[in-house]
Amino acid sequence: MLSLVLLNMVALVAAIFFAGISLLKGKDRFVVPYASILPISIYLFLAYGTTMPALVMVLSIISTKFLYSRLFFLFGIFILGISIVMEILQVSQEIWRIYDLSIGIGISLALITDKQSLNYVKLNDQSKGANRGKELKRDVIQILAGLVLLVILYSIGQNNSRVAISIVVILLYMIGNYYSLFPDTRIGKTLAYFERPTTPLGMGAIWFAAGMMIAFGIVHSLPILVFIVFVTTIGDPLATLFGSTIKSPKLPYNRKKSLAGFMGMFVSSAIFGYALMGFLGVGLSFISAIVESLSLHPLDDNFALPAVIGVISLFV
Repeated sequence: MLSLVLLNMVALVAAIFFAGISLLKGKDRFVVPYASILPISIYLFLAYGTTMPALVMVLSIISTKFLYSRLFFLFGIFILGISIVMEILQVSQEIWRIYDLSIGIGISLALITDKQSLNYVKLNDQSKGANRGKELKRDVIQILAGLVLLVILYSIGQNNSRVAISIVVILLYMIGNYYSLFPDTRIGKTLAYFERPTTPLGMGAIWFAAGMMIAFGIVHSLPILVFIVFVTTIGDPLATLFGSTIKSPKLPYNRKKSLAGFMGMFVSSAIFGYALMGFLGVGLSFISAIVESLSLHPLDDNFALPAVIGVISLFV
């Protein structure tokens, strides 16, 4: 009990310290996201008796605001350190869920309140399909990554995969930032090749990480979590592939999207979803296709799909 109180005190003091330092560094960049996480931090403390989420959200906001700079690594290492300590202490899955949720909320708030990040989303959407050969390769890589995630979820289960994927996401977050600073290296050039010219290295992956962390934080059902991974990493690129290769009418509510793309995502997701959850999976597939086709600006599709479906799953 005493050790828990001490850890809470350390986490709270650290959160206040880092928030204060960052506000001195750039008040305008941090006031809104910090104000947004304050009620969330209070709720999570009252509900679960831990101040860890406050610290994790503050560190996630700061690291994202300092993305593509050397300062990023200082705060990214702190986040990774917390996950390692949690694994050593063998904390409960409930605490891991809160940890994932806190990272997702912190990253997404930092992105949503950053004009440059929102502009990247707009430019990225506008440049989709400009290079069909590159888009095909991007989609294939995304599908392969999705298959790897699905294998991990099925082979080691939701609880173990939560820990593994959380740590891997943070490591990839740091690796992407490293090669954005050193783009002339062989790996840096290879990674940059697959990015759209208007988007910095790894920006879409960061949105995806935020959305998936939120999904991991709020979804308790393994079938629904598996479904979210499928629609985000496989259903979404299939929508792009079908929409760009099959001529079909444009959707009346979004002239940039086509009926072929909508059906490509819905049918593939519905088949997979029905095998997992019956007609619930079909219903969630239809909602997923709607979300993908809406282009919920200023949110990136990679974030909107897992986050929205994760929230909807709370009510089904």
